[in-house]
Amino acid sequence: MTYKKIKDKHAKAYNDLMEQSGVFWAFNNDQFKEGIKKLEKSGHLKKGDKLVRIPAGGLCPKHNINILLKGIKQANKTKTKELKEAKKEAILYELNNYECFYTGEIDDVVDIFKGIYTFADIKKVYNANYQEANL
Repeated sequence: MTYKKIKDKHAKAYNDLMEQSGVFWAFNNDQFKEGIKKLEKSGHLKKGDKLVRIPAGGLCPKHNINILLKGIKQANKTKTKELKEAKKEAILYELNNYECFYTGEIDDVVDIFKGIYTFADIKKVYNANYQEANL
């Protein structure tokens, strides 16, 4: 599977999981009220139900938090496995995306692939493609 297909597949999986779990994001009172109405209308939130804050301004019905956490854990496990199979392509894509061949810095790519690829893996792909990228 190509890196782009992996990214697209998992973006959809995460979006579906958020929808299934009743997650919404609110950065002001209007967005909060709108999110509550949407959850009530969809049946994700009933009178008296509590919400749990999640990172990046997200809110999830408390009774769905375990579904969300288990789903994220499984999706991350699957994504990691698939990324290991697309190693060179994934690293090279992100090296280009973060303009590493122009800046000479690979730290951003190391950060996004932490726990999947090592610094040495990323540096090897960088070194192998440096001259070609700078022609």
